Amino acid sequence: MSTHAQPFSLTSPPVRTMKTLGLVGGLTYHATLLYYKQINDRVQERLGGGHSASLVIRSFDFADIMKHFNGGDHGETARQLVEAAKNLKLSGAEGIALCVNTGHLFADQIEKEVGLPLLHIIDFAGQAITANGLSRVALLGTKSVMDGDSIVGRLQRDFGVEVLLPDSETRQAMDDVIFGDLASSIVSEQTRKLYIDTVNELVKQGAQGVILACTELQFVLKPEDVGVPLFDTVELHARGLAEWMLQK
Repeated sequence: MSTHAQPFSLTSPPVRTMKTLGLVGGLTYHATLLYYKQINDRVQERLGGGHSASLVIRSFDFADIMKHFNGGDHGETARQLVEAAKNLKLSGAEGIALCVNTGHLFADQIEKEVGLPLLHIIDFAGQAITANGLSRVALLGTKSVMDGDSIVGRLQRDFGVEVLLPDSETRQAMDDVIFGDLASSIVSEQTRKLYIDTVNELVKQGAQGVILACTELQFVLKPEDVGVPLFDTVELHARGLAEWMLQK
């Protein structure tokens, strides 16, 4: 009689409960923490029990990568983001999400070079805006986001949403705050006043809602601060990412 152990076998493959998502974070880590918690909260709410999200994460040193971005070396910034996403793919990711609005300047390049779907942050906000029957919204973010096409243009082209922006001087002031105090999780009354006053002005111009198109802005503005709906890209993105993971 043989005493050798028989090889382990399964009669059927294990049932998968979700897809694995790759997160590119650290931009800033405060925002990445929100993503991690909100995605896991949604997955556990949907699946119950001890379930949590199947994630792989590459978290950057914010000061290091932003040195290249703010210095105008967008080629190096893009290279690092692409490399991070490729490594997440090798680690089992089936889709990529950037835990940052500004990084979506490179979204098309990342998706093309990595060969995985990149779940774009503004698509989930666009869906929420149109679902609420709105067609004209104010958008607040970094200067690159407000000046560029990656967020504003996508909203206009894909969702038919008209976007109102602060004047150029205010855009620069907001950029300074985002890469200054907010990157260190400091929210002063002066910062809150800047944003509240800007929202009030854009509402006078016809904005029906406000998109917080910077992952740090939920620390600054709350729904009770303004008289129109706030669309927080972090919250909407995280919820949408969890739903994508749970799709069969």
